[in-house]
Amino acid sequence: MQEEMSDALKLAERAVCELSNALVCKEYILSNVFAAMSTGSRSNADAVRVPKTSELVAKQIRNAIIRRELNDGDTLPAESHLIAEFGVSRPTIREAVRILESEGLVTVARGARGGARISSPNYEMIERAAGITLQAQGVAIGDLYEMRTLIEPPAARLVAERNSEAAVPILRKFIEEEMGQIKDRYAVTLLIAEFHRLLMELSGNKTLNVFSQALRALVDGHLSLSARRRQEIDPELSERQLRYGLKSHTKLVDLIEAKDGPAAQEHWKTHMEVAGKFWLDQIGAETVVELLD
Repeated sequence: MQEEMSDALKLAERAVCELSNALVCKEYILSNVFAAMSTGSRSNADAVRVPKTSELVAKQIRNAIIRRELNDGDTLPAESHLIAEFGVSRPTIREAVRILESEGLVTVARGARGGARISSPNYEMIERAAGITLQAQGVAIGDLYEMRTLIEPPAARLVAERNSEAAVPILRKFIEEEMGQIKDRYAVTLLIAEFHRLLMELSGNKTLNVFSQALRALVDGHLSLSARRRQEIDPELSERQLRYGLKSHTKLVDLIEAKDGPAAQEHWKTHMEVAGKFWLDQIGAETVVELLD
């Protein structure tokens, strides 16, 4: 019995030694890694950078806006109140407000009656950012339209399968508005763009809708440009083309009413491809996107 206990103790001692050696080895390797880092290059300190106080203040105010504790149009409290509230200096508060202003979450009016007012997050923020980014990267109109062709047909399917009852009367009424403007090429072009946006919204997928809204300003701007360029086209020919397109809108709504998701997706894919060829012929698929406002 004593021999068995002795053997067990020896095994336990050996296990402790092996674990200790392993920990020492890991510590040595980690020390060597830090020692090998160049002090002039990006260091571990960058990865764990402590936020500035102004950034932390801005974060708290930002979170209050997102949680709707501060609403659009609300005025931020006076600087003296914020200084007392957060226990920081005046320059820190001003820097925090500048951060929020750069994000579009507050607008600052200067002067005696000035102050910082809340601007709730909205689609214009992402529209502008997307437009600047795509333009800076030299993205072509054809690329932009291809993306729409990829995301809109599945959205049409979602409307048919998830939101048919609510969507159908809204879309039918909108088609009536489109038909009422059929002789005004510019007005009906803007309504057609709105029909596409409405379809995305009715899909019920908020993320998909955000992507659509991000492209809205660019799409609307270039559709308007296309409409202006078509002024030379024979009015009767233009009206026939528009009626053909709006007939396709009606067919889509019929499929949505029937709750036939696959057919709605396939029909809208064909519609987007045909309409895209017509539209891109007017502008040029290789034209670089541009903020036209």
